[in-house]
Amino acid sequence: MDSRVRHIAKSITWRIIASATTFSLTLGFFGKAELVKASWLAVAETTIKILLYYLHERLWFKVSTRLNHKLRHVLKAITWRLVASGTTFTLAMLLFDGHENALEKATWIALIESILKLIFYYGHEEAWYRINMGLENRPK
Repeated sequence: MDSRVRHIAKSITWRIIASATTFSLTLGFFGKAELVKASWLAVAETTIKILLYYLHERLWFKVSTRLNHKLRHVLKAITWRLVASGTTFTLAMLLFDGHENALEKATWIALIESILKLIFYYGHEEAWYRINMGLENRPK
């Protein structure tokens, strides 16, 4: 099996976790009255970040695997958080432009999601480290 299938599967599982987190935070900050915009944010984020996450996975796949796997997971989590939180902040500002305190709320969403998703992403990486799908030639 090709490693690309693995990366697609990882992308999908991560997007489910991450989009649900962003959607929940957005509703928490902007309220249930903004359900439609929160839904659009989740859809836009999912669409854009699936591509970004796949590219991130491909890049890290090419990076040396001589790093300790735990250190590698931490570094991957940090680089992904920078890309992902920046994307969420930008999308929130675009969708909620003109909303009262939009800048402050988008900033808080990006900050809180950074903390939560850093933890969730590390767990996601640890789980996928134990799955050999797409890694038939993986050294043991």
